[in-house]
Amino acid sequence: MKSFSIFVVTLIVALMLEAMPLPESLVWYRPEWALLVILYWVIALPFRVGVGVAWFLGLMVDLLQGGIIGQHSLTYVIIAFSCAIFYKRLRMYHRWQQGIFVCLLVSINQLVGFWIDHYLGNAQPTLMIFMPAIITGLLWPWSFVVLRSIRRIYSIR
Repeated sequence: MKSFSIFVVTLIVALMLEAMPLPESLVWYRPEWALLVILYWVIALPFRVGVGVAWFLGLMVDLLQGGIIGQHSLTYVIIAFSCAIFYKRLRMYHRWQQGIFVCLLVSINQLVGFWIDHYLGNAQPTLMIFMPAIITGLLWPWSFVVLRSIRRIYSIR
């Protein structure tokens, strides 16, 4: 029960960071906190955390951001499935190499979100849509260390 509650707390903190207001000039630099946390848990515990948790967390992000219901769920499921397939290989990479992979996965998230928004007429083409992916990839090594230490302290298996 303790390990489940710590897992839920990490997801809630990620959702709180997603909902944190930023000035208009810094919106493009917001990392994808929820996706960062779900990626860690899928890589660390692939048989306990997977597509279902990613789908639920995507719904929560959609509700928080007031977007189309299912937009983030779709991309989170695709990304969680990709990580679940390659989790053994990802564990063998260095943290900076994992960060590059995370950057690519978050880029997929950003690109699918842009396509949906552009189709609905809510977005203009710009390369700034990839800035959250770069920021999230750069934050990966530090968030990995923090989440791994939390997992080890509370013996989450």
